Order: sequence, then structure tokens, then C-alpha cells
Amino acid sequence: MSLENIHKASEIIKKLQGQRREKSVKFRETWYKTIEASPVKKRRMPEDFKDSSYLYIRSYEGDNGYRPGANVAYWRSPDVMVSPVSSLNSYTTELNAGTLYNIKCLVHNKGDLNVPSAKVEFYLVTPSLGFDTRFGKKLGIASTWVNCYSSSEVNIRYLVEPSDAGHKCLFARVFSFSPLDIPLHDTLLDPVQDRRIGQKNLNIAGQATQMNLNILHMPQAQLTVKFVPLTREAVLAIRHPVAADFRIIDKPREKAEFRLNFAKETVADVIDVKLPKRLTNLRNRLGEIKRGIDLKINQPGKIEYKDAAFHFEFNQEGKYNLKEQKRIEDEMKRIHKMIQSGERKASDFKKEIDEYRQMNLERRMTLLSVDIPNIGLQKGELAGYDVVAINNINGEIFGGITLLVHG
Repeated sequence: MSLENIHKASEIIKKLQGQRREKSVKFRETWYKTIEASPVKKRRMPEDFKDSSYLYIRSYEGDNGYRPGANVAYWRSPDVMVSPVSSLNSYTTELNAGTLYNIKCLVHNKGDLNVPSAKVEFYLVTPSLGFDTRFGKKLGIASTWVNCYSSSEVNIRYLVEPSDAGHKCLFARVFSFSPLDIPLHDTLLDPVQDRRIGQKNLNIAGQATQMNLNILHMPQAQLTVKFVPLTREAVLAIRHPVAADFRIIDKPREKAEFRLNFAKETVADVIDVKLPKRLTNLRNRLGEIKRGIDLKINQPGKIEYKDAAFHFEFNQEGKYNLKEQKRIEDEMKRIHKMIQSGERKASDFKKEIDEYRQMNLERRMTLLSVDIPNIGLQKGELAGYDVVAINNINGEIFGGITLLVHG
């Protein structure tokens, strides 16, 4: 199509959109009068049609896609499930090398438009507090049709390599190009802020053992990590199959003193943080983000334990100091509220969202070592903890892991 015809088509579309707006007002007035004159009292007025989709993956039971939502565990999505192909109903969080697994994700659409091709990406990573796609392994992508006010599921198969065995963190991300419904950020996967992200982050470990986990952070950051004990009811509510084999206790009989340290072998992938020039869609932006251009020894920050929590301080070289981070985070929070209420669209805040994306491209991943203490569990007993990571600049949760400890 020639440029001249494109301009003509654009003018015709604008004219049709104007006619729709004008006629919609007149139709609404006529329809409301008809309802008010109806003998049936207290009839609910019809809602306005919004020509958009509303894709989301639940982070918890009862999740309707609203973000940010309640103060809940966002890392145990009921819509992301893993099971061996040989036993599809045996859901698990531990991967065995050489075993073929089915990974399933349920996708919801609360919008007025059907989504002919909702694409779902799957990422596998070491258990992590916060996550970025540049530091994980992409397992695959699948697509499905999702009707308006409906749900659909996608499945992929994955044969586990030896390096991927053990307890892992699994992420799913849904997006669509038509209708346009793409994530807030190109690489950052944050289910607390983005309804399109689903996370399954649950680990099972024995007491008096050690495990590794990642923490995602800005070069300059102040973070807090807490180990929050779960009640027996909370552990049962997770509905993990392993709970059936243990006697779950509310509180360990001895004081649990977990320890967090920087892992000796800690390294950091240094990623090119140049903001892509073309910001038309997700595919273009991802194509211009460079990955793994350098590998350097990480410069760990400081860890201090006080008030039953671990306090992290990172003071590495970066463009955005704490004050700038807070300004951008607060602005995004304000924008979220306006988008969620339907008052404004994300396209109205291109400059602000691009700044948020550029800031998050500076994030780094640091490897931590966790010492799980002897918490007094006997053989056959199980206790649960939520490992919660909080960004001190705004007091909000940005990542978490559920840890089930057995005797």
C-alpha cells in the first residue's frame, strides 16, 4: 500500500471513530431512558463496551488481575503447573534430569475483545527473589485463543537437562499483539505489578542444609529479606502433594535462625543497558537488548541482621540513585491506579513507562547462600516459611519464595 493510500485509510478510520463516539452518546441516552421507563425496577445500567483485552495469569486464588493487589504471596500461582508426562495429575516443583515434563498455564481474559493469539512464554531459573528474563532460561512459547470473559490453557513439553535438575523457579508471561496487550517491561518479570506474569516459586528442603537463591536488585539498593513462618492452615492451603506425607506443625519447637550470605562463587552478568530506539512493540525491543556481553566478578554489598530480618545495602555504580528510583516507582504507582480505574490508557504514559523500563534494565542478579537451621523437626514433620523480599524505598514486596522444611 502506498503512503498516500495509508493516509487516506487513516483519515477514513478517524472519521468512523468520530461517528462511533457521537452515536454512542445518543444511543446511551436513548437506552437509559428505555430502562428507566421499564416496569422492572432497579435494573442495572449496561456497562460501556471497551475495545480492549485484559489478559492475566492469577497469582493467588481469587485474583482478578487487579494490580497491585492485596498483600499476598504472588509466587504460588495456581495457574502454572508442572507434572511428568507419565503422570499428568502428579504436580511437582522438583525436576528430575532426563524426565519429560508437561508445563501448563491457564490464561484469563477479562476484556471485551477476543484474543485470537495469546502468546505464553515460559522461563526456568534458580529460585529467585525478583526475576529478569536476561538471567533465566527460556523453555519455550505457546499460543492459544482466549475469548472475552473466558479462560484458556496452553501446554509445552520439556525434557530436563542435568543442569536444570532440582528445585527451580518457573515463570509464565502472556502477551498479545492484536489486540495490543503487552507487559509493562521487556525483561523484568514482576507479578506484583504486572497481571500478565505468573510465578511458581516453591522449594522443599531438609533442615540443617544449605541452598542457593538469587536476588534481583538495582546497583544502588536497600532491601529487606524476612523468613515468615506459615501456619498449618497456610501450608495446607498451598495444596502441594508433599504435604500429604508429613505431619504439618504450626511453629518449630526451637528458634529458627536462618542465615543469608553472599555466595563465594557469586558472579554477575553485566548486561548492556542501552534503551532500544524502536519502541513500537515487544518484539522490536527484545531484539535490540544485548545479553551477556561481559561476565565480571560481582561486587557484593552489605548484609546486616537485625529485628529478625536481613537488611541488604548495595552501592554499586549506576545511573539511578535511591531518590530517582523512588520518584519513578511512585509515578508508576500513580499511573497504575489510573489505568486500572479505566480513567487513562497505558499509551497515554509512553514517556513515563519508557523511563521505568530504562531504569529496570540496570538491575543485576546476585547469588546468595542460605543456611537452613535445625528447627527441631522430627522425621515425618514439615514446617513452612515464606521468604519475602521488600524494597525499602517504597516498602513494597518485589519477590518471594515459599520454603517447606522437613525433618
